[in-house]
Amino acid sequence: MKRNQSSNGKIYQNIAVQIQRYIQEGYLNPGDKLPSMKELAKQFGVSRPTIREALSSLQAMGLVELRQGDGTFVSQVDLNKHLYAPLQAALLIGRNDLVSLHEVRTILEVGASRWAALNRTSQAYEEIASALIEFEWAVSDADIVQADIRFHQAIAAATGNPVIQNLMNTLTESLMDVIHATLPVLPYREVAQYYADWAEAIREGHPERASRVAEKYLHKVGEVIKRPIRP
Repeated sequence: MKRNQSSNGKIYQNIAVQIQRYIQEGYLNPGDKLPSMKELAKQFGVSRPTIREALSSLQAMGLVELRQGDGTFVSQVDLNKHLYAPLQAALLIGRNDLVSLHEVRTILEVGASRWAALNRTSQAYEEIASALIEFEWAVSDADIVQADIRFHQAIAAATGNPVIQNLMNTLTESLMDVIHATLPVLPYREVAQYYADWAEAIREGHPERASRVAEKYLHKVGEVIKRPIRP
């Protein structure tokens, strides 16, 4: 793989786009194993956490599969029928209608939380727990936002449903500005407690509790969105 020197957009997103292009152009085929994170980090000239974010993004899109102990493999997908690109385009048309987008996110994530509690594996919960720790220890606004996104995407991944993962990934990207604007407004300790309760409900396999915590938290976010927010 050759490193693309483009600096537009987030670094991990640029890397994810490049790997996606390799798959689309047939340089990587379904079932192929990707180089290790260490090798990819060296090839792209970035850190391992950046590679991990790129692979997590591709996994959420259903393009790659992370197999614990074995590595990362290209998924068996038909890119011509892939959901991510057309849905993202549709959402971007209504990007300014943040309230409507958040309502869709709430419907999806409340249901996803229930499904995650019913279907989570130990590996899926470890990803949720890791994102929670990252959120709790984050210092800068940028780190908090990235940890927040990772937490929600980990819950979607815990459902085991690739369509839910694709939808959540697209909604999260579309609501990036909202996440940046609302997190500093909401009390940090309160958000961290919501997330801890949320993760615990999923770990213990309580779908009703998980969906209830998700709905309460997202309702608070919705109240903030409805206020006049300046970037």
